[in-house]
Amino acid sequence: MSRKSKILSNAELSAFCQQISLIIAAGLPTYYGVSILCDEAPDKQTRDLLEQIYKPMELGATLHSALKDTGYFPKYMINMIQLGEETGRLEEVLNSLSKYYDREDEIASGIKSAVAYPLVLSAVMIAVIVVMIAKVLPVFSQIYAELGSELTGTAAVLMKLSEYINRYLLVIIAFMLFAALVLFIFFKTLFGKKFLMKTALSMSIASSRFANCMFLALSSGLDTDRGLDLAQALVNNPVLDSKINDCRKNISNGETFSEALLHSNIFSKMYSSWIAIGSKTGSMDEVMQHICTSCEDDTDARLSRFISVIEPAMVILLCIFIGFILVSFLLPLLGIISSIG
Repeated sequence: MSRKSKILSNAELSAFCQQISLIIAAGLPTYYGVSILCDEAPDKQTRDLLEQIYKPMELGATLHSALKDTGYFPKYMINMIQLGEETGRLEEVLNSLSKYYDREDEIASGIKSAVAYPLVLSAVMIAVIVVMIAKVLPVFSQIYAELGSELTGTAAVLMKLSEYINRYLLVIIAFMLFAALVLFIFFKTLFGKKFLMKTALSMSIASSRFANCMFLALSSGLDTDRGLDLAQALVNNPVLDSKINDCRKNISNGETFSEALLHSNIFSKMYSSWIAIGSKTGSMDEVMQHICTSCEDDTDARLSRFISVIEPAMVILLCIFIGFILVSFLLPLLGIISSIG
């Protein structure tokens, strides 16, 4: 486990939950299991962190309080472990948390790939275009000059553009870097984050988190109000947060949980109908798990579609631009050569 950041990574959280779950399944006391993990820690940083957990537990502290005192575990995980300890379902909760953080790690990796790939491709495309205009076009201009002809039409415009780019190349590069920095800072601001969180992909991820949290809460024996409290703290999406508040108001006005979810538009009508059936059959937690899985599949599909569309689109744009430049210069050049011949 790395201690470079205050909160452990999703992969580290998943591994920890899985290990503690195996310890409980083996019938060992939790604190004793943590001591075993401490002895087998692969590095000093991990050992120090596990010792921070083990020492208070040896004196009688609960797992969730020991984790909380370290400051390296998220509030949601601590709350869910506390529920597991209070309801006697700690092993199930830890297994569910392990799967949850595995999924969060997959989503984070998918988003990084979906964002990084188009950015790299865009940078390469811009570099190719700049090189074409700044370095290749002057070669054509020299050929025209040697043939005793002048550039006209589109070719002349492009040649003029080439001269400006060569003259102000450093300024253009500086401006592009500044624009990239401004864009990066914008998406780090509250307004920028809200803008991103309104996208279909962000809403799909938030809905998946909400459904998973409600599944864990309901399967642990909590009521819907407590489940909504946990979910609202977890989703970290202002749009969905507003919808959860609407759901609370609807419940306080006498609506059932399924009716409140439908009217607050947290889920689509199809998912809301699943919830209505789950409410009548007493299988609400299972329905939430199915909704979570469905939202995860939708997230995967959106990421795959984005990557599959952006690659050919970038390549096509680059080919069109290069083809346009070549046609603008080569067609008049072929005409001159044929007239000379």
